[in-house]
Amino acid sequence: MPAPVALMGPALHLQAWSASWEQLAGAALTAEQAPTFFDIFAEHPDWRRRLERALSGEADEGTAARLRHVDGTEYWVDWDVQPWRHERADGTVTGLLLCIHDKTPQQRAEDRFRALADTVDEGVLLMDRSGVFQMCNTRAEEILGRSAGRIVGSSVRDMQWRGLREDGSPLPNESFPFWVARYTGEPVRNRVMGIYPSEGPPRWIQVSAQPLCLDRDDDPYAVLASFADITEQKLSEEALRASKDMLSSVLVSSLDGIMVFSAVRGEDDTVVDFEWLLANPKASELVGHPADELMGERLLDVFPGHRVEGLFDDYVAVVETGEPLERELYYEHEGIEAWLQVIAVQLSDGVAVTVRDITERKEATQAMAATNAELEQRNQTLREFAYIASHDLQEPLRKISAFADLMREDYQDAVDETGEYYLERMQDAAERMSTLINDLLAYSRVTTQTEPYETVDLNEILDNVCSDLEIRIREVGGRIEAEDLPRIEADPTQMRQLLQNLIGNALKFHREGVPPVVNVSATIEQVEAPLDEVESTEVCRLVISDNGIGIEEKYADRIFTPFKRLYGRSQYEGTGMGLAICQRIAQRHGGRIELTPTSGPGSTFTVIVPTTQEGSAEPPFQRATSTDSNT
Repeated sequence: MPAPVALMGPALHLQAWSASWEQLAGAALTAEQAPTFFDIFAEHPDWRRRLERALSGEADEGTAARLRHVDGTEYWVDWDVQPWRHERADGTVTGLLLCIHDKTPQQRAEDRFRALADTVDEGVLLMDRSGVFQMCNTRAEEILGRSAGRIVGSSVRDMQWRGLREDGSPLPNESFPFWVARYTGEPVRNRVMGIYPSEGPPRWIQVSAQPLCLDRDDDPYAVLASFADITEQKLSEEALRASKDMLSSVLVSSLDGIMVFSAVRGEDDTVVDFEWLLANPKASELVGHPADELMGERLLDVFPGHRVEGLFDDYVAVVETGEPLERELYYEHEGIEAWLQVIAVQLSDGVAVTVRDITERKEATQAMAATNAELEQRNQTLREFAYIASHDLQEPLRKISAFADLMREDYQDAVDETGEYYLERMQDAAERMSTLINDLLAYSRVTTQTEPYETVDLNEILDNVCSDLEIRIREVGGRIEAEDLPRIEADPTQMRQLLQNLIGNALKFHREGVPPVVNVSATIEQVEAPLDEVESTEVCRLVISDNGIGIEEKYADRIFTPFKRLYGRSQYEGTGMGLAICQRIAQRHGGRIELTPTSGPGSTFTVIVPTTQEGSAEPPFQRATSTDSNT
């Protein structure tokens, strides 16, 4: 039907019209009737505004406007309205000329097309030959992250459309698949691209674009594009690729040989061999074959020694039970001579095997064992020497003292004052020598003659020490002050020797005219890391402090050296072995002893030892009741 045209006066009465207008109006019109526009079509504010604007002198046009006949029939039209100036020299508008193009069939087709497009799970776009989007479905809005109002009417060349190639580089707008289909006239199938929504990271889509032509040789008048959202698939592929790259990097850089085998089963479904699926560079180096030569080979064909050493049976057990294998063996087959650590775990119907060459470690361990055996032999020699020192060397000293006593008794009148002085010096030297030997033996016995660890009550140990030192305490007018002490796992004899040495020193090195006071206390504490080789992180902090002459801080490390004395024998008796023995005892218990600096007179020694020891069956516990250990 030709485009309906009508001429209307200022009151919108029809003055002239085309035949097609009568068809649109649905009735034959006569000049006598002179109906108005709104006598034929329902009143609508948009249409009244358009017509009145033309009467005021402004032309207007538009597309896809709805026009409803008074009988209820609806039309979709494109329209053009122009002011009409007929034989008026002053240019006054005398009416308007309205031209309408009926687009109802096309609009209904588009509505049906849109309804159909909304039933699919893919985005659908219709782009005209100029690159302007004319239609989109709901799924396209979701994928592109834009409303239909922002898509329809926009051009593919607009800046809002930004794309990506598969490699992540920018994709120019003229390379978008639907524009390529328009330009070349050829369909584009399953092209992957990234496209940015209005906000957020890019979405990945797989696009197919079909150019629409009236005839085969015509240029496309439009392009129909459909696309699926493959963002999750793309991200999964990228994550998988990254995982594979990381795995490849681990395999290449690993210092261990890594191999993967699949089980080869016989007719009775038992595992008869393994087929090589993977070997990293280190595995190729260990077995002496390139990885590509091993792929697809049978394990027992290449390495029959695996059956001899029982490794094949071990792998079968891993596959059948799912229990992992860890084994060390000396492998001497197929030109390989090395100590190997083999770890195998089940992997589907096969095993993943990790192999490490531990030859150097094994040789070092064997060398260390030989060294330890040699050291033990030397220690045995030293123990034998200690026995000789304790028995044979003491005997001459006793004879020297005995002969000195005999000379005093039998030749008293013949020995003058000088001779008497020499005899005293001789006896004194013999006694000091005997004491030195005994202290040296005590030092060596800390590790050579030990008792099993057991739960000991430090209160009882302290009571026994105070009893042994009772006479000396009375002689110097001193006293022992003690708090309630805990129970710990220790060698009771050595703990008694430690307390006796430290308290004995405190009584010995007292200030002139000041009675010595010794304070003994202990606490149970937690430490971040175990002490030495003892696994326990719970320790006993034993503190022994006194008000004696004190020790300068510069001597804090030297005082634990065997035979180290800070004062002459004329001032204080002793051999300088007491603190060395205390240090040896603390170390044997996995702990340490240290001199704690003090601001006032006196000395403070702190002994830190674990509350539990390896091999002790009874757990320690804090003493429940308080007992008075003061002496």
